[in-house]
Amino acid sequence: MKKSWRLWGVLGLVILLGIGGGVVWGQAKQRQHAAAVRVAKQKAAKQLAKAAKQRKNRPLTAAQKRRRAADRVDGVGKILRTKKGSTRQPFVLANDSVKLYDSLKHVGNRYHVSVDGDEEEISPPIKVVVAKYYYTQKGTYCSIQNLQYEAVSKPFDQYRNRIWNHLSADDDYGYIALKDLKPTTYYRRQSAITKTPYYLTSFDVKEGTNLNMNLGETTYHAWSHVPGTVFRTFSHNTDTLLNRQLYATKQLIRTDDRKYLYMQTATGKAVGWLPATGQLIRGYYRDVGKRLLKPTADEKMTLIQQEPQKRTENNAYVSQSRIYQVYRHKKLQRLLILTAMNTPIKVDYQKQQPVSVTLYQRNYRVLKRWQAKPKEHTYQKDNEYGLAVELTLNPQSTTKILHFMESEYDSEGVYTEGTLYWDQASHFKSGIFEDEQ
Repeated sequence: MKKSWRLWGVLGLVILLGIGGGVVWGQAKQRQHAAAVRVAKQKAAKQLAKAAKQRKNRPLTAAQKRRRAADRVDGVGKILRTKKGSTRQPFVLANDSVKLYDSLKHVGNRYHVSVDGDEEEISPPIKVVVAKYYYTQKGTYCSIQNLQYEAVSKPFDQYRNRIWNHLSADDDYGYIALKDLKPTTYYRRQSAITKTPYYLTSFDVKEGTNLNMNLGETTYHAWSHVPGTVFRTFSHNTDTLLNRQLYATKQLIRTDDRKYLYMQTATGKAVGWLPATGQLIRGYYRDVGKRLLKPTADEKMTLIQQEPQKRTENNAYVSQSRIYQVYRHKKLQRLLILTAMNTPIKVDYQKQQPVSVTLYQRNYRVLKRWQAKPKEHTYQKDNEYGLAVELTLNPQSTTKILHFMESEYDSEGVYTEGTLYWDQASHFKSGIFEDEQ
């Protein structure tokens, strides 16, 4: 029994010694690792200090010397006073070589040029206004802003009080010396003219840009003021003005000689300013059905029209498709499709069968003429605006007469389509392609 207790005592002592030795060994390893890390850090610090000393002692390159010398330039010195700019006085840059700087303290430092005078958004002949003047020890400097436009849907008179507001510097441009700006005028001349009839047959739902507006490249919009002739102007699409009588009462010539006409309706309601070229046709409007189908006294013309549209995110325009039909003794003689994009397509019939298809431009000139096929066939052609026009005729069908579609190829996906049946039922649709919304 005593022998057994001695054996257990020896085993316990061995276990205790083993545990104690493990703890001591672990602590030693930790101290060894910490010492190694400390030595590595000291070595890395010495290497960094050595590299920094070498760089410091290395002679500067010519470019580095110029950059450091430029950074010591005091810019414009002390700012003596400032003054708010005015939107009533437009300017143009003196030339394409002027410089704009990212801050006043860096004026004259070529390493801090924000934009050059050849930047397309502000280069001559594009007009700018001064947002703020800075009178300094080294001359007068300015922050500038582009002329602005905004697309709207409400009547223009609700926005007129905002024309001269919202003046703030454009941070992308920076600061320019006043001597590098030349005062100019917003337009060359404006005058009243004899009331002259016009009408519209085309429109475009694409929105322009500030650059388009300032350059006058905005053919398909009506404007509260001629674009580029006030600081802020407003535009809307002209799809609501199609196929109705308008009158010009004033004209304005921009400084780039582009001419705009001030239009009103037959009842005297203001429409806005439109470019004198492009979408406007001079003369008295005549209903397109009567003009192209020419119904005689013994013929009857009917009209089927798309329901009124509302302008939404999924419907970029509100004009309506129409289908005119001319009958003689209850037999279909001719029909005319006027798509919601205002493209005319005429079909001539003999004995209830189509014999020819005519696609017109929006100014009613013939673009393409086909001889009709006796079986179902799709007639397709790109019109003068790059839109794909398709018409499918169904001569052998006892229910459906036709289906038409007009659409764009680009990412906006604007389209219009319609179907006509022999029982005079119809279905129209227009808007934006679902996969483009």
